[in-house]
Amino acid sequence: MRQAADVTVYMGEFDSQPLVFAHLGDAMPGIDPGEVDVICKADPGPRLRHVFEVSTAEAIEDAMGLFTALVLIFPEAIRGSVILPDGTARLVCLGTFPGSRRRPG
Repeated sequence: MRQAADVTVYMGEFDSQPLVFAHLGDAMPGIDPGEVDVICKADPGPRLRHVFEVSTAEAIEDAMGLFTALVLIFPEAIRGSVILPDGTARLVCLGTFPGSRRRPG
């Protein structure tokens, strides 16, 4: 089943996914990491196209430029009073885009 969602996309410089999740834990306490997808630089296109329309996926990939990681935050990641910041010390917010997500069931 695919669920429509507004997905917030951040970009940053990280050497690994665990470092991204560690930063998110510090910068966005209360966010559910199980509802976050981290895409590393090595060919992000297929994973982006899994969530976004082709034109949106291509625009995000182009905007990524020299950044090494993309962070996709799905609405379910936001719990309670968590407010997503415009950016952090290590992440730049690219924006929020309509997407869809495959869910079991």
